Amino acid sequence: MKPWQKRWRDKRGDVAVPCIVSGRWLEFSQGGSVNIGAGEAITLAVMTESAEGKPRKLCELIVTREELLHVLNLIEKPMS
Repeated sequence: MKPWQKRWRDKRGDVAVPCIVSGRWLEFSQGGSVNIGAGEAITLAVMTESAEGKPRKLCELIVTREELLHVLNLIEKPMS
């Protein structure tokens, strides 16, 4: 983990994923997930910082773990 990532993680916690080109991040619910007919539902928020530097939610998404994993598996890794 790079130093900036450690500082960011210390500030935002383990359930957040930073955007590497903006001040936004995804913040996953710490309340866990729920099984529904479409799969395992996970709630996440698209976050940014307010003018005062405080976290501000832009919107909330409910997605399934299965869809997230499906899409992540489709994305090719860069060649070494």
